Amino acid sequence: MVVPSATPPPDPGRSEAGRRVTRALRRYSTESDLYVAAAGRESEMHRTDLNGLALVMDWGLQGEHATPGRLSSSMQLSAPATSAMLDRLERQGHVTRSPHPDDRRSVVVEVTEHAIDVGSRMFGRLAAHITPVLDSRTDEELELIAAFLEEVGAATEAARRDVGTPPA
Repeated sequence: MVVPSATPPPDPGRSEAGRRVTRALRRYSTESDLYVAAAGRESEMHRTDLNGLALVMDWGLQGEHATPGRLSSSMQLSAPATSAMLDRLERQGHVTRSPHPDDRRSVVVEVTEHAIDVGSRMFGRLAAHITPVLDSRTDEELELIAAFLEEVGAATEAARRDVGTPPA
């Protein structure tokens, strides 16, 4: 029987500050998901499309090629699902596909200026609320926060990769 008002047992191995960080990360994750879902509905985009577009943008900013195969693998989508996602993004003018410069068998997916404009509008409201929070911190604090979030992101990615992996 599940008791809705029950609180989880305290974690004796974690300080109150550690529990506070965990709660804050959970709230951020939930609020971020809800914001992206609302912004996606407003722009008539699927959540999968937004995730794929974010990966293509991030890889491009890092000077890396986005390919359908890499998207499939990273997003854990089948080839047909990835193709359908890219078809939707291309129809909406968010991405282009062109021959890969080093592999004739593959294509490179790139974001368009239209996608950047739509993304700026979509996430401008969020940025307007987050910018004052960032501006209230010193560069040293931001470096520490960035390092922490990068480590949490890597740990979350590792946990995701473990999901569904059979025990050794």
